[in-house]
Amino acid sequence: MKKRVFLSVIILVIVTGTSCKKWLDVKPRDKVIENVLLESEPGFLTALNGIYLELASDETYGGQMTMQMTEVLGQRYNIAGGHNLYKLATYQYTDPQIQSLFSANWSSMYKVVANINKILSVIDQKKEVFNGKHYAWIKGEALALRALVHFDLFRLYGPVYLQDSMAFSLPYYTAFTTSYEPYAKGNAFIGKVLADLDAAESLLADDPVSQGYTVLKDENPEGTAWSFRNIRMNYYAVKGLKARVSLYRNDKISALKYATDVINGGGAIFPFVRLNDAIGDPRNPDRVFASELLFSIQDSRRTDRYRRYFDPSLDDKAILTAVQGRLTTEFESNTNDIRYGNTWLVPGSNQKSYRCFFKYADVENSSLRFRNLIPVIRLSEMYFIAAECAPAPAAGIGYLNTVRRNRGIVDLGGNANLITELLKEYKREFYGEGQMFFYYKRTATASVPGGTGSGTVAMTKEKYVLPVPLDESQFRN
Repeated sequence: MKKRVFLSVIILVIVTGTSCKKWLDVKPRDKVIENVLLESEPGFLTALNGIYLELASDETYGGQMTMQMTEVLGQRYNIAGGHNLYKLATYQYTDPQIQSLFSANWSSMYKVVANINKILSVIDQKKEVFNGKHYAWIKGEALALRALVHFDLFRLYGPVYLQDSMAFSLPYYTAFTTSYEPYAKGNAFIGKVLADLDAAESLLADDPVSQGYTVLKDENPEGTAWSFRNIRMNYYAVKGLKARVSLYRNDKISALKYATDVINGGGAIFPFVRLNDAIGDPRNPDRVFASELLFSIQDSRRTDRYRRYFDPSLDDKAILTAVQGRLTTEFESNTNDIRYGNTWLVPGSNQKSYRCFFKYADVENSSLRFRNLIPVIRLSEMYFIAAECAPAPAAGIGYLNTVRRNRGIVDLGGNANLITELLKEYKREFYGEGQMFFYYKRTATASVPGGTGSGTVAMTKEKYVLPVPLDESQFRN
């Protein structure tokens, strides 16, 4: 089954990206992959590109893990009774529609893991086909992507780690296999995530990203794979992910170290967005703040997803947006905040009387490299992690103020409450990126503001821990 999963992704890349139909017609498909694709450096890059394509699917980071499912679970949108996601917003996990949503997410995420493991299963035997340090970089990317996907599965379907780190959670697959891996305890699972990231960090130590090759710089002479590094899993993205994982397991010493490694070593490579780029040209605003994205998904269908989820022409029962009163409270009525005044707008043509979400709306200039990006890890999160883990509250406020100044708002006073202000910044920063539900789960927050704008929603272990899909448990049995 896993072999078919791999082929479904890679053959799509081959057929749509090259003219290889002749040999597809004459060779068994598994032999094509083994004997043709994974026999050369371009072949490995094609396979890895297939992984990135899958990460942009509806069921993964092109939808459910960023804009849609995780945001609804975090009560980020106004999901009223007639909305098509109402059952998800009210945590009706036994409903067949919701179970189908979870099943699609689970299977797609583990499909990505299987494809990664197929690459890793042969790459060590093919070192001689790579130029220079490309073997290390490709393997490092693959290991880090395996860690990313496993960790986000854990954040959805695993236990509330702060309360029960020893609970059995999920299987962690480190090999391309047709056998089921046993469920690992939470702390052991996180240990495997960090082991993959440690190996990836070492392999990517001299990543071309250190030369500033991101989406805002010209292409690296070595080729596209070594350019635009913040749309691929690069060295600083690995460091950032290690900071995120370390904080999730409440290892604040390690989290602070990795976050400041990124701030100090990568701050010049991933600078905060210039206000003029974000708001200077109303026809081409950079609302995702591309320069500061440590890792993002490039999705040519991003505009289609915007139209499906956020477009003002959508019916009230289908559109994803937040209640105006909640936005006013969260942003403290400050339209100078570029996360608010330029992203939450009342549309023209009388389409809607309330503010709609424009972060992922298209821009007029189709050549701009940021227009298809979906954020996964950004520089500001490193400042938030450093703020939470700083040894003194004053230092933490300093990290928050750096972000605030780069969002167009004034500094906090020295007597501000760090945790209160940190929570406010998380709410403002990550709309449409799927991080608030994970923040609430990490901190075992007992109640969260309701998406409808009135009152709070009591959160329990049963709401925070998504059920493993029935297909998985039935096949496993």
